[in-house]
Amino acid sequence: MRKKSWQRWKTLWQDERGSQIIEFILVFPLIWLLVMFSFDQFSIMYNKQKALAAAYEAGRTAAVQPNYGLAAYYAEQLGRAELRQGIGVTDSEIRLNPLGSWKKGNHVEAEATISFTLLSTGKRHTITESYFVMIENAEEKK
Repeated sequence: MRKKSWQRWKTLWQDERGSQIIEFILVFPLIWLLVMFSFDQFSIMYNKQKALAAAYEAGRTAAVQPNYGLAAYYAEQLGRAELRQGIGVTDSEIRLNPLGSWKKGNHVEAEATISFTLLSTGKRHTITESYFVMIENAEEKK
């Protein structure tokens, strides 16, 4: 009796039928984690690029406006248009920070902030990018 059970275990151990399903069960969770990690990393990199593009658009547009009011308005419009293209965006903001007064030769910092939820984990992530540019077309005050 003992010999028969030992031989049955030995034949089951050597039998290769069903080995693919066992391999699949062991490997699939690792592949799934890798894919989900890739989705999160892709959404972070894509939204980081969108935030940088929004800061660039806002800064370049602001630099050629004659006054701060127009600069802030157009920077907000173009920057938000760029941020709307992000993946899973929940909140976005564009800010202009002039370094000194609004006159030709001074600099302005355009800052874009984007908040979004990650695709696989659902966690909220925030990215802030900035772009410095020189004011080129400010009106001279008389």
